[in-house]
Amino acid sequence: MIKLMVKMLSALAVLGTAYRYRYKLLNILLGIGFLRKVSVNTMMNIPGIRAKLMSTAFRK
Repeated sequence: MIKLMVKMLSALAVLGTAYRYRYKLLNILLGIGFLRKVSVNTMMNIPGIRAKLMSTAFRK
């Protein structure tokens, strides 16, 4: 029971820290070329996001 509580509190602490520094972590991850390519390709495969980005990019 105690081990489970320690694991849950540890996971909560890690998630809270990741949430607090989410933009710094995102900048670090997207600074890596391969991960940036993979994330852009993944997002462009989602029809709603692709349509929104394309309409914004090619607006007159």
